[in-house]
Amino acid sequence: MISAPIGFQLLLLVLILAYIVFLIKSRLRPKVIRRAALAILIAGTALNMYGLSLEEFSEGGITLFFRSLYLTIMMFVYDGDLIDLTTGQYTYMFLELYFFIFYAAMLTSLSAILMLFGKRITTAMTLTFRRKKFRHVFIGINRRSEMIAKGIDDREIAFIEFPSDNKENSFSMNQLISGMVRDEGSDGYSGNQGISYLMAKRRLKAGIGQKNIFATIGLEGLRKLTDKDTAYYILSEDADRNLEDLMALLSDGNLISNTIHVCLSREGVARYYKTTMKGTGVHFIYPSSLSVVELMKTPECHPASLFKPQFDANGKATGTVSGPFNAMVIGFGETGQAVTKFLYEFSSAVNADGLPIPATITVCDDNIDLLKGLFLFDNPDMAGSDILHYDNKGTESSEFWDGIMERLDRLNYIAISLNDDAASLELACTIFMYAMKKRQNGLDGLKIVVRKKCTLPHERKLVERMNEKAGHEVIICYGEYEKIFTPDMIVSKQSNGINRNATELADLIAAEYKKVSGHDILQESDSSESFHIKNRNRMEMHQLISRANFTPSILFCTGGQTDLSDTALENLARMEHLRYQRYLVAHGYSFAQTDDDVFKTSHHICTWENLTDEDRQYHRDMVKAQLSSVIAAQ
Repeated sequence: MISAPIGFQLLLLVLILAYIVFLIKSRLRPKVIRRAALAILIAGTALNMYGLSLEEFSEGGITLFFRSLYLTIMMFVYDGDLIDLTTGQYTYMFLELYFFIFYAAMLTSLSAILMLFGKRITTAMTLTFRRKKFRHVFIGINRRSEMIAKGIDDREIAFIEFPSDNKENSFSMNQLISGMVRDEGSDGYSGNQGISYLMAKRRLKAGIGQKNIFATIGLEGLRKLTDKDTAYYILSEDADRNLEDLMALLSDGNLISNTIHVCLSREGVARYYKTTMKGTGVHFIYPSSLSVVELMKTPECHPASLFKPQFDANGKATGTVSGPFNAMVIGFGETGQAVTKFLYEFSSAVNADGLPIPATITVCDDNIDLLKGLFLFDNPDMAGSDILHYDNKGTESSEFWDGIMERLDRLNYIAISLNDDAASLELACTIFMYAMKKRQNGLDGLKIVVRKKCTLPHERKLVERMNEKAGHEVIICYGEYEKIFTPDMIVSKQSNGINRNATELADLIAAEYKKVSGHDILQESDSSESFHIKNRNRMEMHQLISRANFTPSILFCTGGQTDLSDTALENLARMEHLRYQRYLVAHGYSFAQTDDDVFKTSHHICTWENLTDEDRQYHRDMVKAQLSSVIAAQ
């Protein structure tokens, strides 16, 4: 046998190494791998046909083709001796090319071939033979969909994967089915018979003039597998794509009354209301709100974690703290405004005199005038707050950095939520270095929270290295939603419209409050006043959620003690009233003698001294319920 020139062999070696790099780089892009597998399949079939012809293969052309196709497919799973397959093939160029194709096929693996054909076959079989209806249909596959689906008790779930758009998805059906990328083995999905994976031929498009929206994407049989009780989920991180998918679904008149959960920005919701009618079954999820809920639920991120609890001579907590709270919010978009409300509400604590601690929250944005106006339109009473201050300075201006340097020693909480998450992390690291070198107390008593998912290894390592340098957690990244993005967050299990989406701790607080006070927070409703009771219960549930999130603050202020004196409970009740008052103001309420949830008025927006004895007792009982619920939850 004639050997190939060394230069040609080196070329093929370089190509195979390049292909290995290509596979590694493309491991999260199934579309690219599918195309590579198809190219190998075609080239391998041609080479096998050529090789068989050299052996004077006598069967007809069709038989030759299918045998060659079979041999090529076998390349993807072959684990024998490669040399054995080349016996009788004498053309060196052909032999070297055969080696190259064979190794490429083995690297790509049979799973890539299955990605080419398998999903279409399983989709057709599901739509043809399945009889049980789907109760949950996820439009697209992504990490949010996975988190929701894993927690849904009713497992009659369908995932629809669409042809890749301009942007490649970072999460694929292959991850759910086989765990090929994440190497998880059994991921809880592949063995579950209630979940189906459907491959669409085309993307959803609105205004296509088709009554059956599923027929337009090549899933005609899906109509008979869904009904009015089927819920749809559009949860990708591309808000514009989500809005397009939502409008496409609503173009099918049969889906108007179905529940559709969709992640949209507030701007996207405004566009939705301009282009469609109200009264549909659409439930909006705000990603910014979700990320701030995660911030609330992380004890390390609570403003109270920066306070120092005070104790009496016997070492018992007094329910008070020492130290002021000085915060800066950088970026006043949707997330920045939600973070500002969070800090405004959760920085409520009292000092040794029972008075609110000094608190200052400075908001920086180069478009602050417009954003401030919209913010105060929804929360008018925050306009007169002496806690909030506004700076019309962008992060690239010298005035912004002068302000940072001037406030650096006083600042103990910095929240960064720029439009560009990567820029947010870069800014956090820069401020970290400034503080380490210029702050009198170094990094003690400083938290920098960043709206950044830090999914890349080098980002996680950067944050870890910074915190190791500080000796404690200074930079905290939030925004992954894993801790709070649950089915209860979006799937209402209550027929009365209450969305129990906060936490199990909220239900515990309600139960403990009934034990302490003898009163139910949530009322039973009858047909004559169901609307009023439902609305009241909805507000009470929201407040329970906020109290559940505030429980870590109470524990910080007690030094972790739960057996407290009457004086400590009184101070904690003052703190709870202060938080509740700020909660109402941050949600657009104003003071009035009469409570009205429609016109948003409440008599609780006043000082502790101006409350009635009944109202004070309400806050005392609520603090007891919160502390009892923490013990019960352990």
